[in-house]
Amino acid sequence: MAAPRPIRRKRIQQQQQQQNDKLIAKWCFALVCLWPLVVLLRWGGKSTPTNNNNLDGAQQNNHHHSVGGVHHNNIFQIRKYLDRVDVMGYGPTHPRVAVVIVGTNRDEVLASVESVFRNTAMERIFLICAVMDGVASDAKLVKKLNQMDEGAVPHWHGLKKLMSQKLDDDDDEEEEPHGKKTYVLFNGDGETGTAASRNDAVAFITLLEEKHEQAGLKSPEEDLLLVFLKSGAELNDKQWLKPVTSALVVPAPFTRSSLLLKNYFNEKTTTKKNNAAVSFGVESDDGTFTQTKAVGFSAALTPQWMDSKASDLAASNGNSFPSPALAGVATAMRLATYRNLPVFNRTDRHDIVTTTGDSDSVVVVGDYEADLDLALNLWLCADGIDILNGIGATAKNAHVFTKDNTRVEPSVAAQLAATWMDAARAEQVFAKVTGVTRLEWDTLISKAKKKNNNSPNNEKCRSFQWYVENVNTVFTEEEEEGNNDDASNNSSKTAAKVSDTTTTEKEVVVPDKQPLEIPKVMEEEVFLIPERKEDDEQQAAEKEKKLDPPLDPERLALLQKSKPVDIAYVNITDRSDHPHKGAKDADGNWGYVHDPTALRKNPPPFTFPDLESACALRDNDYKMMTEQVSVVDVKAHDAVRRRRDKIFCLVYTIAESHDRIPYIRETWGPKCDGFMVGSTKTDASIGAVEIPHEGPEEYNNIWQKVRSMWSYIYDNYYQDYDWFHIGGDDLFLLVENLRLYLESDEIRAAQNDGGVTVPSSSSLESSTHQVPLFLGRRFAYQGDVNNVFLSGGSGYTLNKAALKILVVEGLPKYFPHQKTFSEDTRLAEIFRKLSVFPYDTKDSHGSERYNP
Repeated sequence: MAAPRPIRRKRIQQQQQQQNDKLIAKWCFALVCLWPLVVLLRWGGKSTPTNNNNLDGAQQNNHHHSVGGVHHNNIFQIRKYLDRVDVMGYGPTHPRVAVVIVGTNRDEVLASVESVFRNTAMERIFLICAVMDGVASDAKLVKKLNQMDEGAVPHWHGLKKLMSQKLDDDDDEEEEPHGKKTYVLFNGDGETGTAASRNDAVAFITLLEEKHEQAGLKSPEEDLLLVFLKSGAELNDKQWLKPVTSALVVPAPFTRSSLLLKNYFNEKTTTKKNNAAVSFGVESDDGTFTQTKAVGFSAALTPQWMDSKASDLAASNGNSFPSPALAGVATAMRLATYRNLPVFNRTDRHDIVTTTGDSDSVVVVGDYEADLDLALNLWLCADGIDILNGIGATAKNAHVFTKDNTRVEPSVAAQLAATWMDAARAEQVFAKVTGVTRLEWDTLISKAKKKNNNSPNNEKCRSFQWYVENVNTVFTEEEEEGNNDDASNNSSKTAAKVSDTTTTEKEVVVPDKQPLEIPKVMEEEVFLIPERKEDDEQQAAEKEKKLDPPLDPERLALLQKSKPVDIAYVNITDRSDHPHKGAKDADGNWGYVHDPTALRKNPPPFTFPDLESACALRDNDYKMMTEQVSVVDVKAHDAVRRRRDKIFCLVYTIAESHDRIPYIRETWGPKCDGFMVGSTKTDASIGAVEIPHEGPEEYNNIWQKVRSMWSYIYDNYYQDYDWFHIGGDDLFLLVENLRLYLESDEIRAAQNDGGVTVPSSSSLESSTHQVPLFLGRRFAYQGDVNNVFLSGGSGYTLNKAALKILVVEGLPKYFPHQKTFSEDTRLAEIFRKLSVFPYDTKDSHGSERYNP
């Protein structure tokens, strides 16, 4: 039976309503899906950049370029939203890339720039910055780059085919408009080096990034990528940016360097951006060299290619593997990563200053040295380096880093060692680096440390020891080739292997403010050093002998320049004027003569408030005295059955600092055979003697003070002592170490005949002539290796011959009335005029005995 008419009409209306609802839903769904594309087609791709928003005039003058862009709030809001959904091709997860190319050859730079255009989508290129190092200008280069910007070379736009502005007449395809992509910086004031040039480029990119954000052409959420492409190298993979983006922006499971760092941070993981770098494989242009291996470096700082570990490849499904250093052709990282590295925060305009010549000269750091330093920055202060398997770049054979074409200059090696390495590792580098003497190396290290305002923060950066043990394990491996050459080139060096643990000579002089832990022997007041007569038969049997092992050529050459001096005392008859006027007693009367044996005969008891708590501190002073210094066996020292060399110890101070002297008198002072304090006021209770001098008593006149003190020592104590050591009132002297060093075969041979023959005890005592010895910690004045002096910080030591020619010949003739604080350099200059040169006092392991 049919339904009533009202019911049938209602059912038909419901069906029609359902059909209408479905149609509306379909249209809404289509609108939601398609409206971003409509907006993109309308505003996102067809807006032609203008040149209204230029950089400031100074930047335009320097770099000959401007930044173009559209400044419209509505468009910016739309683009900002589209960035977030990644419709435009760049944004938080697909940022644009800034490519830096440092070079000097125009054709090589142009080839590298063209390869970027050919293999990178235009919307992913933020800019390509070429730095012409040492080139003042190049109009042809600028013209070529402008032509590339205008589409003269094939390039990509998104997913569209490879395009060129030179289209066929019958081709209806239009060239996509885009802003300027290429910029060139000219360093016309001389080459500054690869590292410094890269910093210039990154600084320019940062400024351009700020300008783009201000103009609405970049959202703050877009984290730019940075690529260093070697000049002349060419990208050869159109998909290179995809795996690089995945590795750096989207934290990926196949970046293996992070696994090496997990234990270092004690498993404290936080959500953060990837601060690692990725390095590309290398392929030579003629196909004879294809390298997708990891690369490290040896102690000689030369590259060592190595196979990646199977475990690393397996864990990453073959996508990547960690590398201790950079392959050298192309390196990518986040721009923010590089800006946070110590290498970017350096203040020097040039990379390295060397001091191995007659005067300072600039050493330009090349690509390999810059990449070596960058690798250390990335591993020690960031998240390391991964090589992406299957992504590479093509370079000429000469541009591929090998042991044959990479030689690190000594000054660059010293800079790297001073910045990143401890003393032991730096010694390993010195043992392998050729073309530098010990003195030159020490000078380079010293100067590098003084100018190292870019030293890494130890709390933020890992240690080089960790790097060697966990990452660059080839550092300590011996190179199979060239070992013999290394041995011959370094035969004159005194560096020792780190693995050596036995020593034949100990550390001697360690200055410090106040010792915190005193050996018990001092508390027991065992200070007397009795003179013993040698056994007649033993003395008769003793003969002269050749020094074994012989001195190295450098030490021997220095000694042979000096002439033996007759050590007989010469009386200075005229004592009416400075520096031989003598001393005053406590009442100001002239003619006072101090008793230098008083302290040794009557040492004061050692007193220190709350000694137990002070010793329990285990601070840096304690570590230095117990871990960095080797103290001799005191009992063995005192058991030597022969005449001991007598040492006179002179400390200089002023009356206002007399409160420092008791610490010396209660610790090391009594161990000296003679002890005196040169001061501005005589105080017999502490051994202080007022020795007036020419000119005022002030810091800028220390030279005159020292002239008078040495003259006073010579006039009154020369004949009674063998050695004379001088230092400040903050000095801590290990007298036992110093005595054994001065009594060693090396020093006895040095003052006997210039380092060839060790004299017997009998011939030593009867000798009438000595070679002058000037002992201490050597430094090159302002880096000049021909102007070496001994630092006054740890003090210096003279034998009888040196003291005599200084006082009798040097002081009357040279700088007699000069007023200066630089007494150590003046003394060295006088000795140099007398053909006496600072002797290298390091031990057989290259460790310093005198430590300022």
